Amino acid sequence: MSAEVIRVVIADDHAVVRQGIRGVLEEVEGLEVVAEAENGDQALALTEAHHPDVVVLDVTMPGKTGLEVASALRDAGSGVRVLLLSMHDEPEYVLEAVRAGADGYVLKDVTPAELRAALTAIYEGREYFSARVTHQLGVGLREEIEREQRRSRIDSLTAREVEVLVLVAQGKTNRGIAEDLGISPRTVETHRERVMAKLRIRSVAGLTRFVVEHGLDKSVI
Repeated sequence: MSAEVIRVVIADDHAVVRQGIRGVLEEVEGLEVVAEAENGDQALALTEAHHPDVVVLDVTMPGKTGLEVASALRDAGSGVRVLLLSMHDEPEYVLEAVRAGADGYVLKDVTPAELRAALTAIYEGREYFSARVTHQLGVGLREEIEREQRRSRIDSLTAREVEVLVLVAQGKTNRGIAEDLGISPRTVETHRERVMAKLRIRSVAGLTRFVVEHGLDKSVI
């Protein structure tokens, strides 16, 4: 580590957690805890007052959450680096951290050595996500991509094709759908084939599942 002092603000609503983090960091030469906050508003105020290099934020503090503080610091162009500390490793939390502009994300069971490594990494301009978090980030990104792809397929359907899709999922025959929509059975079949091609689904059961999963069964025909 360089001779420069890395100035840190710690924000967590649990005093024992703050004390634990402070204890770990104070053992490292070149790291200085300049202030502690017990909520998000305090974290913002103390960051403005002390101009730290790094802010360590609990994700789920009362009032402004760590995610909201991270986002506010990013939008303000403060230049402070942000390390989020959380008990949550679910993909949605990790993705929200990335969107908020966090530079790192570690879990609360982090070892002292990893916490120090994370702080050093983000201070030096790199990102740091613990191994378990990195895995969950990958899972979350895959799920988000799949959702976007499904949304794109829905958007590719015309209003009439959506109507036909919903009625097919309701178990109606081509003739029944034709009567409901005032079109010919042959036209219904054409719409049905196009829907299956666009959604890449080859069975009525698959279409039904797609309709339910995307809330299209609540459509008003």
